Amino acid sequence: MIKNLYAALVEISLFGPIAVYTPYSSISSNAYPLPPPTTLVGALAYAYKRSLGDFKELAEDGSSPALELVENGMVLYASAGIERPYTVSHSIEKVYQQIYLRTQHWRNIKMAYTIGARAITIFDRLWLFYILSREDVARYGYGITRLGRKESLVSVERVFVTPIEKVVVKSSTCETGFYFPLNIASDYSPKDLWMEIDLPVLRKENFLKKGDVVEKYVLPKPFTFRKATVELNENGVVLRISIEDNKVFEIPVPRKVIES
Repeated sequence: MIKNLYAALVEISLFGPIAVYTPYSSISSNAYPLPPPTTLVGALAYAYKRSLGDFKELAEDGSSPALELVENGMVLYASAGIERPYTVSHSIEKVYQQIYLRTQHWRNIKMAYTIGARAITIFDRLWLFYILSREDVARYGYGITRLGRKESLVSVERVFVTPIEKVVVKSSTCETGFYFPLNIASDYSPKDLWMEIDLPVLRKENFLKKGDVVEKYVLPKPFTFRKATVELNENGVVLRISIEDNKVFEIPVPRKVIES
């Protein structure tokens, strides 16, 4: 039986590179190619908390504000998708390091900064997808202003929300531009244009100080793009969402998220 849930799509434009770094990584570490589920919920949570007058980056216990949306079951699943190729590159940045130096070096202003090559991703447009327990939570999609680090600014073009029961289809095959968990697919193609990567999932541990719970996802590779043809197993189900401009999105999701 399908739960009383809602599917929300948020279309965003990007005017510069974005970067979502892996937890506990060094200055020169790689970034996630597409923003992972935890980052997508964090972007929505930032808008939600601001509407309540809460502008804190972290709670008193050091947890992310996004934890509330996950623990309260407001957001059950999140993914991101593309329609055109994206690019990955690096930017050279001046990085503050003084607080990490030995105390005898703190007064040496010349050692306060260093140079780092930071990984970045460049899109012109990105689609964010959420499965929500409440329809009104989708409106906070209009308040999304960034993805990942503070400099990764975005602009919301539109938000579309619909009951899940209206978009579930019986097909076990779909063509998608959205990343999906590997464990819901029996096969996918083209494998030379998509890649398997660990992403942090919507678990409480990942919104605390030292969480690192990941699952294997399938993502489009950079520089070129073709939709993935996905054969779903018994763990997956297809959502087919039609919006304005005759756009139709097929999104594979875990069956356990939408069925009771």
